[in-house]
Amino acid sequence: MEVEAVVGRTGSLPCDIEPDSHEDRVYMVLWFRHAGGKPLYSFDVRGRSFNKALHWSDPLAFGKRAYFVTMSRPSSLTVEAVQLDDEGIYRCRVDFKNSPTRNFQIRLNVIVPPHQLLLYDEAGRDVAGVVGPLEESGNFTLLCELRGGRPQPTLSWLINNTPVDDHIILKNDGKVIISKISVSGAERSWLNSTVRCQATNTALLSPHERTARVEMNLRPTSVSIVEKPGQLSADSEVTLVCITHGSRPPAQVTWYRENRKYTRGKHSEYINDTSTVSKLSMLPQPEDDGTTIRCRADNPILRVALEDSFKMSVVYRPVVTMSLGSTLNPNDIKEGDDVYFECNIKSNPKEHRISWYHNDEPVSQNMSSGVFISTKSLVLQRVTRQDVGLYLCRAANQIGETTSQSVYLRVQYAPTCTQPTPVVIGARLDESLRVRCTVSADPADVAFYWQFNNSGESFQVSPARYVATGGTASELRYRAASERDYGALLCRATNTVGTQHKPCVFQIVPAARPSSPRNCTAKRIVSKDVFLSVRCLAGYDGGLHQHFLLEAVGDNSRVLANVTAGKDDLVVWLNTSWSVLETLNEDEVLAVSARNTKGVSDPVMLSELVFKDAAKQTEETDRVIAKFPLAAAFAGSAAVVTAIGAIIALVFKKRHESSTTSKRPCQSVVQVDAQGRRYLIAYPTTHSQEKMETKPDILNPKHNEAEGPRVVLESSDNTSYIIREANPLPHSTCLPHTPHDDMMPQR
Repeated sequence: MEVEAVVGRTGSLPCDIEPDSHEDRVYMVLWFRHAGGKPLYSFDVRGRSFNKALHWSDPLAFGKRAYFVTMSRPSSLTVEAVQLDDEGIYRCRVDFKNSPTRNFQIRLNVIVPPHQLLLYDEAGRDVAGVVGPLEESGNFTLLCELRGGRPQPTLSWLINNTPVDDHIILKNDGKVIISKISVSGAERSWLNSTVRCQATNTALLSPHERTARVEMNLRPTSVSIVEKPGQLSADSEVTLVCITHGSRPPAQVTWYRENRKYTRGKHSEYINDTSTVSKLSMLPQPEDDGTTIRCRADNPILRVALEDSFKMSVVYRPVVTMSLGSTLNPNDIKEGDDVYFECNIKSNPKEHRISWYHNDEPVSQNMSSGVFISTKSLVLQRVTRQDVGLYLCRAANQIGETTSQSVYLRVQYAPTCTQPTPVVIGARLDESLRVRCTVSADPADVAFYWQFNNSGESFQVSPARYVATGGTASELRYRAASERDYGALLCRATNTVGTQHKPCVFQIVPAARPSSPRNCTAKRIVSKDVFLSVRCLAGYDGGLHQHFLLEAVGDNSRVLANVTAGKDDLVVWLNTSWSVLETLNEDEVLAVSARNTKGVSDPVMLSELVFKDAAKQTEETDRVIAKFPLAAAFAGSAAVVTAIGAIIALVFKKRHESSTTSKRPCQSVVQVDAQGRRYLIAYPTTHSQEKMETKPDILNPKHNEAEGPRVVLESSDNTSYIIREANPLPHSTCLPHTPHDDMMPQR
């Protein structure tokens, strides 16, 4: 019989030592090699029991490597650490007590396993336990190389324990065997499968093999944005979730807005072997409305991607921008031009209201004024300087209201006077004046020129006499050297748009003492304290700055209040504590007067307003007038003024009661200055002829050829002023004006 043993391992040489009958027994078992006559191993039972048999092994043969095993069936000679030269034919001789001797012949074949097995790809690279990564539906080739082994081993291939019959032996020279397999159309199911190359030359040993795991790159199989929102709200955070499966390595998830990568918001990912979950937290903006959001899952190696998308619907307050009409040059708009504004609105839901504002005041359509409002446009026809300022529009929808940025409208215009004209300036002879003329203009780079007019002459003032003080202001140095230097100073300015249409008028008149305040009323005011409030209308200031006094007049005059009126003040308020009034003596009375550097006006008595006895009023009034030194000095003039005032009141009353108009009488007062010159003071007339103004001037209410030269001015409030010098003769009403060339050296 033949037996096999693997070199270096244990081998067994079987030998049947069972007797044919129970009465028989074994005496001796001898082992020989080939035809040799000398045993190499003996098992001797003669003269002793079977369990105490003698074992002997030739030290030149097996020595201690061999021992006879009787417990197995059949019994066998076991040889340890089988060597290659142990291979051969052995004979086992069994001697019995009664039965004939038996001989068994055993052939021992020593197996040498292969000593090297290699697994590599077409490029000769060792796969190192991993095949791939392979591409899905791709191809791959593996080679298995075997060296050594006796007898020559056989090679086989298995994929997931399934034999692969289609392999090719590329080389077999008895020492080296090379086998190749080629696989096409790799399937997804092959991921992590096992490829084996096995070499076998004996059943005593497990096949010698090399194993490799299949690694694959897989395309993503799905991508989905879960729970796509139907409607988003601007500036309200929303979280979008995108899930992708099947990709190996895990897919890279990228969010896109339209065709551009979305970089706003917060992006987080959760990844396992073949799945990726991506979360995007974002704040939708108005510009996102109607755009497409895409989630793209990309295998970074295979360059294969899948994507899912949805169109965003974002609700938001209107987005409003405002602009001047595109056809207009904002730096070339002049008075009289037509302009328009455009309000650009983007809104979801659609706006339901559009409103316009000029300097934060609402603008309404007014066709007669040239203001037209269309859906998203504001048209202004024939703009003026009043239209200058900031314009904006507002739009509202169901979400809220939004205001646009402001757009400044610049309207260029020719200069105009900023102060009301005429401005009356009282001046003494040889008094130096600085007359300041201020205009409003755009552009503000203006040029000034001055003109002097009086009843006898008119001429341009030399530019050396005035200077520009700030672009839109000019100051003229002026001195009245004689009576003929009193008259009207006219100031005009010009810029690139045009020349000032109406000049600024400054009426230079001789300075005089002020007129009395008029229409004085008083009332008791209670707040934290109790006050007496006196309200008067300011009279003519005499061409100079005036102030007002509230005095308690008696043996010791006391000033209770001192108030100065500004340039434009028409109403004077004199407030004093009520407790002061309680200290008034029996012989004291309240009086209001106006003062300037030329003197004091006649007092206005307030005796009846502080609960005095009406019967004493006349007596107290006479006494109070005597208390005012300047009032006494001008008592004659005061009487004339009082008389003229009475005449004026009667005339106005008569004219009011009459159904037909009558000629207005002369309303004048002659006043003498410190140099002995006399001036005719008259109240101005209005075009309405229905009420009398309060500011007297050097005027005459009417003119005829016999009255001599005059200057007529018309102010913005329709008041006509007639200015001329009074007649120095006692019985003459008017004085003709004779100009003297040496009276105005600054001309």
